[in-house]
Amino acid sequence: MLCRYTKKRILALILNKISAGMNFLYRFTTALLLLLCQTPAYNLAAQTGETWPDSTYNYYVPDLLQYQDAVYNPEVKTVIFAPQNRPLAAPVITLNGKDQLELVFDVLGANAQNYSYTIEQCTWNWQPSVLDPFDYIDGFTRDDITNYRYAFNTYQSYVQYRLLFPNNSMRPTKSGNYLLKVYANDNPDDLLLTRRFMVSENQLTVMPVLLTSGITQYFNTHQRINFTVGYNGFQVNNALEEIKVAVLQNNRWDNAITNLQPVFIRRNELVYNYIDQTLFEAGNEFRFFDTRTLRMNTERVRNITRDSTGCHVYLAPDAPRSPELDNGRFMVRLNYVDMNGKFQIGITDWGFTNLDADYTWVHFELPMEKPIPDGNIYIFGALSDWNTLPQFQMHYNPKTKSYRGAAYLKQGLYDYQYVIKRDGGAPLTSSLLEGNFISTENDYSILVYFHAFNSRYDRLVGYSYINSRR
Repeated sequence: MLCRYTKKRILALILNKISAGMNFLYRFTTALLLLLCQTPAYNLAAQTGETWPDSTYNYYVPDLLQYQDAVYNPEVKTVIFAPQNRPLAAPVITLNGKDQLELVFDVLGANAQNYSYTIEQCTWNWQPSVLDPFDYIDGFTRDDITNYRYAFNTYQSYVQYRLLFPNNSMRPTKSGNYLLKVYANDNPDDLLLTRRFMVSENQLTVMPVLLTSGITQYFNTHQRINFTVGYNGFQVNNALEEIKVAVLQNNRWDNAITNLQPVFIRRNELVYNYIDQTLFEAGNEFRFFDTRTLRMNTERVRNITRDSTGCHVYLAPDAPRSPELDNGRFMVRLNYVDMNGKFQIGITDWGFTNLDADYTWVHFELPMEKPIPDGNIYIFGALSDWNTLPQFQMHYNPKTKSYRGAAYLKQGLYDYQYVIKRDGGAPLTSSLLEGNFISTENDYSILVYFHAFNSRYDRLVGYSYINSRR
């Protein structure tokens, strides 16, 4: 008699084969119809004189899988993926543990759709793993998202979807990096969104320490992270080849420090005591705004208006906060508790849940005498998936001598900052607009990966966290 586990795997394999056949038939039929009915393409904007609004700019490229946090459909908004009941924490869970990750996202419109999800294991540096899904998934390799609710008493109609993972239908059996993929029409190529998460074994001990820079010029502007990895009782044959580490600031991967080699190798310990290679720009406390009420102006809100396009929230003009501009005239170091770039959704008007929160156009303004000559300015943070997206780009207005931008956001409390994306592909920088101050509060995470000589995947065997003030 087949055991229950074997039956589940056989059933999952049959369903996946059927799904794959249906997807092939769907693609073949679509391609044939396109060949038979192909007509010349026309530029709608050229015919009508209209331009796409920022919220539907062609950043959303379907069928282009990115191994990072990304949205592939302009109707998808406000994606939150974090441990359940801890919306500001990193998406890290323990292998075979009881903790779950919660995915919440909105799809604009009044009609619910059928969406599915799957997971894909990745290497330590977020490349596709060579493992087959059955090698790292217990249960079905795909499942449907069945938990959804309609927005109530809002100007903007939307449907909110919710998923708890791992669950009885699907759970990872190996540690490492994973990509959660949500798609429509039972077609994995019809992507809706992707989200990174990590599954840790916690086999190694990671002992971090926060230090000031050992380099004089960075003493007041940078923070240094040193750490020791202990592997007592864990077999490591060649630490230089088998161990990989990643150091993250505020759970960001865009400026993560990787490819570090230990400075010293002691008995059952790897020591990463660097002077210059584990330096992070300290930054400044994030700017913020609060739209949890639309009945009055809050601290950072200058004006609220309504028209046929919806509600518009105009924030008070910002200012550069770096000593590099105008001989330090704009140097401002903020000292308050922020969310390190994240956001929380909710309203305060009626005391209801975040399902009653509406969407508004939030208008930003950054006065500057001259535009940046060799780059563009973006609104940046978790609200933009830590990416420089076109719908979050600021545009310079020479009449008002300021950069201006607008984003379509759900009511809530938001952190953000301004970054400059230089022409030519240089790394993002916030120094010129935000400044760097050694006393800034930041979160730091250290992830330790292990790839044995005869293994086919990267295990996440150590994870630790430290705050610069606690």
